[in-house]
Amino acid sequence: MKLLINEFIKDYRKVTTWIYMLVTMGLIGLVQYINSLNLDNDGFSKAESLADITNGATGIASIFALIMLANNLSQEYSKGTIKFLYTRPKSRSAILTAKIVLAFINYIIFLVVGTVFDFLTKYYVFFDRKVGLNHLNDTIEEGYFGRTVAKQLIITNLADLAVFIFFVAMVVLVCVVFKTQILSLVLVMLSLLGTGLIQVLTVFAVSKYSWAKYHMFDVPLFSDYYKNEAARNAVREVFKFDNANALIIMLVAYSVVFFTISYIVNARRDITID
Repeated sequence: MKLLINEFIKDYRKVTTWIYMLVTMGLIGLVQYINSLNLDNDGFSKAESLADITNGATGIASIFALIMLANNLSQEYSKGTIKFLYTRPKSRSAILTAKIVLAFINYIIFLVVGTVFDFLTKYYVFFDRKVGLNHLNDTIEEGYFGRTVAKQLIITNLADLAVFIFFVAMVVLVCVVFKTQILSLVLVMLSLLGTGLIQVLTVFAVSKYSWAKYHMFDVPLFSDYYKNEAARNAVREVFKFDNANALIIMLVAYSVVFFTISYIVNARRDITID
């Protein structure tokens, strides 16, 4: 616990962490402003708007939490501070685990801050108090499997968290294997931003070879499957996943393999202490 607290303090003493926080609120505010310009009062759904309140925060929280994780891991090697960490009585596995747990804490913090800011801007600034918490038990009219707002928020955020676990596993593997900070960050950003492009490119291969859909970049489709009816139909018809079973297996399998390799490499790596 002390190790985790130390890592947390290190993160929130950095100016960049607070810059990420401000950027999160700025991006969410910008999106809400754009949405308010295109607001159709006749077709406006209070329940649907409230159900989507975590969508922007989830994506932004994932990106910044993963960038912070990549920095935390790769900087230890690039600055040589990893040598001093490994001289402590804590095991290498404990140190790596603390950094991974911190990534989830950062994700939750950014998600909560982003969601609260999203709600406040919707309620007080852009939507004239049309979207309130009193609509949490409302049933969303169309395209959401007949779910209430509260149920939609719970299901989608759990699915997003599951996908975040996969991305954490991937980032940890990249940073442990490639110790250079710049290279690690470049590979991480390419993986995050290139996921959608790779999914589109492999659609053509899937039409001929059904096994081609089981690559790791299709794992994020797991959250899409539970998002809404339109997204689920796309996962079924375009990416050829009839149900979520294969996606769950892929998510678990890739995550376990990536974490296992990371811990093995981290434990066996030779660190020269000057």
